[in-house]
Amino acid sequence: MAYLLNKPWLFGLVLAISLAAAIELGRRTAAWAHIQDDTNRKDQMVAIRDGLFVLVSLLLGFTLALAVPRYNERRTLLVEEAISIGTTYLRAGVLPQPYRDNARDLLRHYVDARLDLNNAGLDAARFGEAANRSKHIQAQLWADALAVAQTDRTGIMATYVNSLNETIDLNDKRIAALENRIPVSIWYLILSVSVIAIFSRGLTLTGRFWLTLVLAPITIAIVVALVADLDSPSTGLIRLDQRAMQRLKAEFSSEP
Repeated sequence: MAYLLNKPWLFGLVLAISLAAAIELGRRTAAWAHIQDDTNRKDQMVAIRDGLFVLVSLLLGFTLALAVPRYNERRTLLVEEAISIGTTYLRAGVLPQPYRDNARDLLRHYVDARLDLNNAGLDAARFGEAANRSKHIQAQLWADALAVAQTDRTGIMATYVNSLNETIDLNDKRIAALENRIPVSIWYLILSVSVIAIFSRGLTLTGRFWLTLVLAPITIAIVVALVADLDSPSTGLIRLDQRAMQRLKAEFSSEP
């Protein structure tokens, strides 16, 4: 399941095929049980089908409401991190030499590490290497700040320390936001109810028509894949906009 959730449109394709099979199985079951020949049975199945599709709609709407804020939070934190790094870079100008040039050089490498982390996708080794590199640079920056603070306890130095502390905090917040996914149990619930609803739809069919077999499964699969895409931070068609961090790198590179 975890693999499919990280490949949202493959997940949607597998779901569409599964639902199409379920609706065909329901149609054959109805023919075997002669549901269409009994008015009471048919009316009962229609009522159950309609109720199940309402439940599927509510579940998909609820899941979309969970995915959108998570996506917005990741995007907001990325922009905030870029701003914080830029502010820290500017405030590093108050440091004495050689700490000033060292801090700014480390922050340039830090931006590269953050871009590598954003672009790692499903490559766990690349993601871990970028995360470790970020932590190592943070430790170096903090060690330099502590060394300067031993002799400089002015308010100007405090602004740099506060900015650096915010940058370090945003790293942990962004990692937590990337790990904050829709629980797998909710996906299992959606899949189970969707299969049952589509099966009940097949029980009410009187004959086979290709459009009937594909229309409902494809519609549900597209919505599920879209929600999974929003919930997947590193893969899929909907990706986080990296331009804020890329602009910051370009600004750093343009400086002498």
